Amino acid sequence: MELTRAVGENIKRIRKSKKLSMERLAADFSADPEEILPEAGTLESAKSYREKKAKPLLAKIVKVLRSLFRKYIDLKGKFDRLQGDYDRVREGNARLSDRLMEVKLENKKLRQISADYTRVKRVFGPEQVQAAVEADKQREQAEKGRKRPRRSLDRGGR
Repeated sequence: MELTRAVGENIKRIRKSKKLSMERLAADFSADPEEILPEAGTLESAKSYREKKAKPLLAKIVKVLRSLFRKYIDLKGKFDRLQGDYDRVREGNARLSDRLMEVKLENKKLRQISADYTRVKRVFGPEQVQAAVEADKQREQAEKGRKRPRRSLDRGGR
């Protein structure tokens, strides 16, 4: 139960951090491209514009994309681990639910047997029923004693 709660909290935390990071990145780079990339000066050559303004901006975008990809890989790994934990917990819960149903059915049968035993005691009397139960236990013990194989005490012949 505690593992399920921890998994749920981790998923919420990952979703929240992912949402905040993505919103910040979207705000940084969703502006009009002309606002991000400044216009060339009147006497600026294409080569100097490329070297001084376009390349640094592209380098910054590549850096952000790499960072975003690394973050994606990390989040995907965390999600896969959490999904595996969640699946294991669900599987465990299903097994426990099945086992609980088995135990409930067994309990119901045993309650019925107990009710029947109480009825028999009421009809025949508790002393007579107890004597019959003891006699049957002794008979079972005697059968076990006869069926038990006798071991040879001489083991030196091997």
